[in-house]
Amino acid sequence: MVSEKVSHSTNGVVNVINLIEGAEAIVESPTEAFPAFVVHYAETFIVPASVGDFTIRPYGESEGKTCATIKAYIRTEQLLTLNLK
Repeated sequence: MVSEKVSHSTNGVVNVINLIEGAEAIVESPTEAFPAFVVHYAETFIVPASVGDFTIRPYGESEGKTCATIKAYIRTEQLLTLNLK
Protein backbone atom coordinates (compact mmCIF):
# COMPACT_ATOMS: atom_id res chain seq x y z
CA MET A 1 0.00 0.00 0.00
CA VAL A 2 1.34 3.39 -0.97
CA SER A 3 0.45 7.03 -0.54
CA GLU A 4 3.22 8.44 -2.73
CA LYS A 5 5.11 7.61 -5.93
CA VAL A 6 6.62 4.10 -6.01
CA SER A 7 9.30 3.00 -8.49
CA HIS A 8 8.97 -0.33 -10.31
CA SER A 9 11.00 -2.18 -12.93
CA THR A 10 9.85 -4.79 -15.39
CA ASN A 11 13.22 -6.56 -15.00
CA GLY A 12 12.91 -7.64 -18.61
CA VAL A 13 9.57 -9.47 -18.27
CA VAL A 14 5.98 -8.43 -18.89
CA ASN A 15 4.13 -7.15 -15.80
CA VAL A 16 0.36 -7.51 -15.28
CA ILE A 17 -0.87 -5.13 -12.57
CA ASN A 18 -4.25 -4.52 -10.95
CA LEU A 19 -5.26 -1.53 -8.81
CA ILE A 20 -6.81 -3.23 -5.77
CA GLU A 21 -7.19 -0.22 -3.45
CA GLY A 22 -7.79 3.44 -4.15
CA ALA A 23 -10.00 5.20 -6.70
CA GLU A 24 -7.30 5.98 -9.25
CA ALA A 25 -3.55 5.97 -9.81
CA ILE A 26 -1.26 7.23 -12.54
CA VAL A 27 1.40 5.11 -14.23
CA GLU A 28 4.38 7.08 -15.55
CA SER A 29 7.69 6.45 -17.26
CA PRO A 30 10.68 8.45 -15.96
CA THR A 31 12.28 8.04 -19.41
CA GLU A 32 9.06 8.81 -21.33
CA ALA A 33 9.01 5.26 -22.76
CA PHE A 34 5.20 5.63 -22.89
CA PRO A 35 2.64 8.37 -22.24
CA ALA A 36 1.38 8.50 -18.65
CA PHE A 37 -1.99 6.86 -18.12
CA VAL A 38 -4.57 6.73 -15.34
CA VAL A 39 -6.00 3.47 -13.99
CA HIS A 40 -9.10 3.14 -11.84
CA TYR A 41 -10.05 0.78 -9.03
CA ALA A 42 -10.16 -2.87 -10.17
CA GLU A 43 -8.64 -2.12 -13.59
CA THR A 44 -5.86 -4.36 -14.86
CA PHE A 45 -3.08 -3.12 -17.11
CA ILE A 46 -0.03 -4.60 -18.82
CA VAL A 47 3.46 -3.09 -18.79
CA PRO A 48 5.59 -4.55 -21.61
CA ALA A 49 9.00 -5.96 -20.71
CA SER A 50 10.74 -3.36 -22.88
CA VAL A 51 9.47 -0.46 -20.72
CA GLY A 52 12.01 -1.04 -17.95
CA ASP A 53 11.46 1.45 -15.13
CA PHE A 54 8.08 2.99 -14.34
CA THR A 55 6.27 4.56 -11.39
CA ILE A 56 2.80 4.30 -9.90
CA ARG A 57 1.29 6.93 -7.60
CA PRO A 58 -2.11 7.96 -6.26
CA TYR A 59 -3.88 10.35 -8.62
CA GLY A 60 -6.98 12.55 -8.73
CA GLU A 61 -9.37 11.79 -5.90
CA SER A 62 -6.80 9.34 -4.46
CA GLU A 63 -4.05 11.95 -3.99
CA GLY A 64 -3.03 12.00 -0.33
CA LYS A 65 -4.74 8.66 0.22
CA THR A 66 -3.57 5.06 0.12
CA CYS A 67 -3.52 2.96 -3.06
CA ALA A 68 -2.44 -0.63 -3.52
CA THR A 69 -1.61 -2.78 -6.53
CA ILE A 70 -0.99 -6.44 -7.11
CA LYS A 71 1.61 -7.41 -9.71
CA ALA A 72 2.02 -10.66 -11.62
CA TYR A 73 5.11 -11.54 -13.64
CA ILE A 74 7.22 -14.54 -14.56
CA ARG A 75 10.19 -15.04 -12.28
CA THR A 76 13.13 -15.41 -14.63
CA GLU A 77 15.19 -17.45 -12.16
CA GLN A 78 12.50 -20.13 -12.41
CA LEU A 79 12.77 -20.10 -16.20
CA LEU A 80 16.52 -20.61 -16.04
CA THR A 81 16.10 -23.57 -13.67
CA LEU A 82 13.44 -25.16 -15.87
CA ASN A 83 15.58 -24.80 -19.01
CA LEU A 84 18.51 -26.60 -17.39
CA LYS A 85 16.55 -29.84 -16.91
